[in-house]
Amino acid sequence: MATFGKNTTITWLGHGTFHIVTPEGKRALIDAWVDGNPSCPDALKATVREGLDVIFLTHGHFDHVGDLATLATVTNAKIACQYDLLPWLEGMGIPGDSVIGFNKGGTVEVAGIRATMTNALHSSTFNDEGKIIPLGSPAGYVLRMSNGFTIYHTGDTCVTYDMQIIGDLYKPDVTILPIGDMFTMDPRQAAYALKLTRSPYAIPEHWGTFPLLTGTPEQLVEACKEFEVNTQVIPLKPGESVS
Repeated sequence: MATFGKNTTITWLGHGTFHIVTPEGKRALIDAWVDGNPSCPDALKATVREGLDVIFLTHGHFDHVGDLATLATVTNAKIACQYDLLPWLEGMGIPGDSVIGFNKGGTVEVAGIRATMTNALHSSTFNDEGKIIPLGSPAGYVLRMSNGFTIYHTGDTCVTYDMQIIGDLYKPDVTILPIGDMFTMDPRQAAYALKLTRSPYAIPEHWGTFPLLTGTPEQLVEACKEFEVNTQVIPLKPGESVS
């Protein structure tokens, strides 16, 4: 297993959800699908509830925000998200002073992380007892730690040339990206995305949770060979960490 040596620990909780511990020991969550996530180990569900400093939301689908209300209440974490989600969050009882609303291209600092919201091509709705609620537009994040270590989480998306811009501007050390197909990139698109970001490391996600998500890390590795991508793929299993 690769090691970054940057005092930052990334743990995959399954599907699109990641837990990050910063060099200062702050705890961040990318997307809030934990208790309802069939891939998340039970022990980690308890760990997440013990405390979070910030939750970054990429978009409004149930498999990314399904446990947001519970985690926000239990942990008192700040929520960083697209500005358009604020009324919906307030309707859930989450106070406005707990939410950091910004938008694509913007950068905020929270829990010692400089977070820049990036573009993603997907959809963003929430099914509230049969009523479909639009929740802004999907996004990704570039997360820069205090020591310069940089994570690019693409969010749910297809491959886009925006990823080359991310590579040019931020030179991410690791790219976290979906490979499952059906609702996001498949492994071949993901390999091309890594050609654009030029990250030395990649962590595949949004695969294996449901039978429809057929892409695998092994297919990503083979596709990287096709495009002569030198990125090292880190094939985490739910509950595993890399630091």
